[in-house]
Amino acid sequence: MPRPDPKDIPVAADNGGFRQVTDLHSLTQSLWQYGWIIVLCVVFASLGAAYYYKNVPRIYLATAILQVEQEVQRVVKIEQVVNEDLRGKEMLNTIAQKFCSRPLLERVVETNMLAKDPEFVVPVEGQIIDKEVLITKLEGMVQSSLRKDTRLVEVSVRHRNPKLAAKIANSLVEQYLNLDLDMLSASTKGAGAFLRDEADRLRKKLDASERVLNEYRMKVGSVSMQGAQGTGFPELQELSVRLASAKTDTLRLKAAYDQVLKAKSNVWQLLELPQITADSAVNEARTILAKAESDFELVRKRYKEKHPKYPQATSLLESARNSLSNAVVKASESLRVACENAQATEQGLAKSQHEAEVAALRICEQSIPFTFLAREVDSDRALFESVMNRLKETSLTTELQPEKIRVVQPATIPEIPVSPTFKGTFGLGILGGTLGGFVLVFFLNALNTSIKSVDDAESYLGLPVLATVLKLRSKGTNRRALALGEDTNSAGVEAFRTLRTSLSMLGQGAERRSFLFTSALPLEGKTFSSVNCAVSYAQQGLRTLLIDADLRRPKVAEYMAEGAQEDLPGVTDYLLGLKNMTEIFRPNKDFEKLSWIPAGKCVPNPAELLAQGKFKGLLDEALHHFDRIVVDSAPIHAVSDTLVLASTVQTTVFVIHGGRTPRAVVGRSVQLLEGAGASLGGVVLNQLSPRGAKGYYYYYHDAGYYSDGARNGKNKKDKKTLTQLGLRTKKD
Repeated sequence: MPRPDPKDIPVAADNGGFRQVTDLHSLTQSLWQYGWIIVLCVVFASLGAAYYYKNVPRIYLATAILQVEQEVQRVVKIEQVVNEDLRGKEMLNTIAQKFCSRPLLERVVETNMLAKDPEFVVPVEGQIIDKEVLITKLEGMVQSSLRKDTRLVEVSVRHRNPKLAAKIANSLVEQYLNLDLDMLSASTKGAGAFLRDEADRLRKKLDASERVLNEYRMKVGSVSMQGAQGTGFPELQELSVRLASAKTDTLRLKAAYDQVLKAKSNVWQLLELPQITADSAVNEARTILAKAESDFELVRKRYKEKHPKYPQATSLLESARNSLSNAVVKASESLRVACENAQATEQGLAKSQHEAEVAALRICEQSIPFTFLAREVDSDRALFESVMNRLKETSLTTELQPEKIRVVQPATIPEIPVSPTFKGTFGLGILGGTLGGFVLVFFLNALNTSIKSVDDAESYLGLPVLATVLKLRSKGTNRRALALGEDTNSAGVEAFRTLRTSLSMLGQGAERRSFLFTSALPLEGKTFSSVNCAVSYAQQGLRTLLIDADLRRPKVAEYMAEGAQEDLPGVTDYLLGLKNMTEIFRPNKDFEKLSWIPAGKCVPNPAELLAQGKFKGLLDEALHHFDRIVVDSAPIHAVSDTLVLASTVQTTVFVIHGGRTPRAVVGRSVQLLEGAGASLGGVVLNQLSPRGAKGYYYYYHDAGYYSDGARNGKNKKDKKTLTQLGLRTKKD
């Protein structure tokens, strides 16, 4: 039997491994499927909001508005004592938050005697209410905030009694002004006492500093060290400059004199030295020598050696050469003398610099303590004078009150409650119910690890979805009615026509003639799918054989025969060699082209029986008589029978109960089939909920080779086209 080429199997996604897929479409379908939960949550939340609105007590809000002044009025400047910049936003917020401070709330409780007010707290006979409890309760009623982009502070009080709310709000403002005045007065008096103590301490410290400075002056014998420092350092700097210049001259002259010593008494080598040629006497002697040589050359050309002018010219030339030699020697001697003088000068300057440095160090050592003592005296004097000035200003402002805030609008008795409001209560109820419903739906969707859609199956398994079958409404009492036995235009009929078309598109007809239907778990609809697929092939005019290979719990007979059919010979009889194929297959009376083979009698070892390999002979023999063979097998995780049969058929179809079978179970089953050598053609999503499948584009697309008009029998042209494609029989 030829096996199909795996390249002919269409792959919907990368099947390198199973992966969890969560997309917006899946969440949308979950919302549609569980929409009743959201509606129910909204209804219960609305009922709760109605009950709350009817029974909750009404709350009133009384508000007083204050304005913070731009500048604080002062008689004298004492910013260092109480420094509050009322222009900054931070300070404005600080003032606003002070209205919720516990000291202020305590004054309000005591001033208005709220502990005895039955509207504020229910008194208990013989029991004293703790003050902290009253303050905490009042703190929960008070709210203070700064109005945006203004200098206005709103002080609000919430209470069930509108008169008490207005009374407490006005009392808060009044007590804040009194408390601020008391705090300012206490702060100013405290600052004055501190400044007086500090002034006494600084006075004693200043006296001690001045005495120490005078003692040091007497010790060093100088009134001030600043003048000595000023005279010593410039002289040292001048000596340093002169010493550097002397060192440069010494180095230059010594280098020149070393060249003279190297030339020794060679006049002509000495004349090549720039220090010798620069001497004026040498230049003058060279000029005389050049004139004598010129005159001698002229005489030599005109006269002979015995002529009286010739010896005279020779004598003059020799005299000029001696003069040049003497000048060179004198220049060399002058260079030596200059070098020795430069070295003597350098030594003298170095000695003077050393003496100046010693004197400067002595002055610096004496000036360090002097400078420290002088600075300490100046610092103590400045601090003492500053404290004395602040002390005088503070004594003048002890009784002054800066006007920081003024009342713009006192609190009035409110007439309309602020809580609860009809719109707010029901709006929050509906919103909360909706959000709760969404959270519950998402939670249920997260708990449901099954495969719920075509995209989910293809992305997770890497296999194409051949068809989707919705939950069919059973008619009458037959709970196993055939989908193709219903209305020919129903969604169930079209689903199996789609399955038939998808299987025909997997490869050539000669290569795709036998199909094995299996599932991961029982009750997923594999028998229902295999029976209806076989009926669909028979309706198309193909000779079809349906084989029940589920030898443990056979179900095909419940669809094909009426009544109990346990004793019918079938697959087990053939495998045991008791019957041949012509004796076990049975025609179906409702569908002319359909025949079926029951499972046969029960055997104790069906897995071993199937493993003998005779089932392949049954398939090969059946392919000589039938165009299509559909095999219904056992679930993968229930028994191992299907794994034995998987490699004997040309195409394996995996049935999944949509929205129920866990992903891990499905993935494990596919892996087992692939390990057994099965040629997986695709997946059938069975028993999808109509609500969960509503709007699935793939359902109308995969089953949508026909139009609504053809489906309803209104468009004859579409009807004819579908008949030619094999998607619709003439009987349909």
